Amino acid sequence: MTEALAEAMRQQTMQLPIDSGISSGSSTRTLKLSDHLSVLVKPPPGLEEASQIPPASLPMLPTLLPGKASKKTRDRHGKAEGTNVPNVTALLRSKEGASMLSCQLANLSGIHLQNLCTELVTSLLPDLKALACDPNAMPVISQLLALPGIDDLRLKITRRLRGSLLRLTKDKHGCWIVQEALQAAPSELCVSLAQELRGNVLACCRHRHGNFVLQRCVEVLSHDAVGFIVAELQDHAVDAALHIYSCRVLQRLIEHCPHTGSMLVLLDALLDQETLHQLILDPYGNNVLRAVLGSGSPRHITLIGRTLAANVLAYAQNRHASLVIEGFLDALKSKYQTELLQERNALMSAILSGDAATSPFAQMALDRFGNYIAQRIMEDCQGTEQQRILDLLTALRPKLRHAVNGQHILQAAQRKFGPRLSAVSEPALFPGEVNNDPSEIQLHGCTVTSVIAL
Repeated sequence: MTEALAEAMRQQTMQLPIDSGISSGSSTRTLKLSDHLSVLVKPPPGLEEASQIPPASLPMLPTLLPGKASKKTRDRHGKAEGTNVPNVTALLRSKEGASMLSCQLANLSGIHLQNLCTELVTSLLPDLKALACDPNAMPVISQLLALPGIDDLRLKITRRLRGSLLRLTKDKHGCWIVQEALQAAPSELCVSLAQELRGNVLACCRHRHGNFVLQRCVEVLSHDAVGFIVAELQDHAVDAALHIYSCRVLQRLIEHCPHTGSMLVLLDALLDQETLHQLILDPYGNNVLRAVLGSGSPRHITLIGRTLAANVLAYAQNRHASLVIEGFLDALKSKYQTELLQERNALMSAILSGDAATSPFAQMALDRFGNYIAQRIMEDCQGTEQQRILDLLTALRPKLRHAVNGQHILQAAQRKFGPRLSAVSEPALFPGEVNNDPSEIQLHGCTVTSVIAL
């Protein structure tokens, strides 16, 4: 039935200029919303006989609101009862009607699109707050907010949302409309809307839908306008960082807000020595620390780096902490690499210390998560660090050649050191013995285990 409606809609759009009854001096006329909706009451091609079915047996469009409607609502909806045009809000609540309207918005242009948008917005504004939470109507409203050239209509939609932002923020579909409105509305109106969340920041941060609205507020509003968000999270920074949803809001704050004032107090609470270890190992807290490493000051990056260097092996072998180490290695090559040179040397010394049996690098190379850190260390090593890594790889040769993670290390070493790796990757053979292992191939004069054989 949906395909038939779409086909009928296209034919109706093509026929409108011909059937409009306009004099020969004009080839087009202004289309009204009724012109676009009338396709639903005319039988699609091939289904003319179906139009003879008694009205009682035809499927009815869903009513606007369940239960008993108010007199004002009945009067408003009753205006279309004497016409052949289906009610617009009822169309938006139905899957077929919403799909047809969305198709019209995508295909029309110029004055026809402008007129359709005007009548559509006028019809849905009285019930916008309810329609924004409807699964069928929400995509159409979102499409309206994203259309270019209708700034006045977009402003009407956004203003209509005032007074209901908290309820919409916590709704599965309404939160999308709020995000689109914040993205499209003028800054003054966005600030007014965001202020409705004041006093409920912590609850919205922990909400599965509300956290997305707060993230959008941080992204589109000025630093001063989101100051109330920072203030309300300031005393709950660690708890928010450990939460599956609120950690996302903290990341956006760290990325977009200057690290001064209340934001600096929030960061100092996060990087306290008593809580830093917990955040490094936490599946959500590690994401907040990685945001600090990417956008923080040298002082904050140094605090994290010193904590990592103090227990680097345990952190490298942990799924979540290893990601923080990778973020710290990235920060060492950022614009602050000069200020962080001392921290870099301390971390490299901690990883490359000891002999082949006790070196953290040797244990990382064979670990499920640590081998990724070992590969990064090989990529970033300089000067005498390179020879130290080659010595460790030589001592680890038997284990590396027969371990799954060791194959990754050998391939990374081949990319870094090239021919200098020959003494490491060549297998030790007895005199007169021939290497018949099909899983090994020759590459640049070195024997390397084939990834395919794994």
